[in-house]
Amino acid sequence: MNPGTAFLVITWAAIVVLFLGLAAVLREVRLLRAAVARDPRGFSAAQPDVVLGERFANRVVLAADSGCPLCLAVSRRLTDAVLLTHERPEVWDTPLDVVSDREAWRAVSHLAPPVLMRVDATGRVARLVLPVREEQVDEVLDEWGVRGAGVRLDP
Repeated sequence: MNPGTAFLVITWAAIVVLFLGLAAVLREVRLLRAAVARDPRGFSAAQPDVVLGERFANRVVLAADSGCPLCLAVSRRLTDAVLLTHERPEVWDTPLDVVSDREAWRAVSHLAPPVLMRVDATGRVARLVLPVREEQVDEVLDEWGVRGAGVRLDP
């Protein structure tokens, strides 16, 4: 076989392999879209395995960063929640109880703020939501059965 023919055979084989790879990727995207479309609120995740500690027990907790505009908007929508941050409490101008706890922050720092959490009586996060718009906070609090905007939960 001459070099020109070998080059053409190898080129066409590579093109066929690339198209098969593209078809596999498109199939996975189609399956993912179908999975997300089944639940109009998005996809379901496993229950969070985050422990914040006793000081957050039976509370709604907002993990936020002062440099995040959505975090500021969400903090204004809450009335009686704990605002968890890695910053000094003086940075925040809010009526919320601001707690600067590096260990608790480390438990959720891998998530993009704001992180809205409902903490149970043991200090473990029972529900966790990453709101993408400030109106979503009211929907989440209603879904969690918390009357008012972020009131203290009964044990």
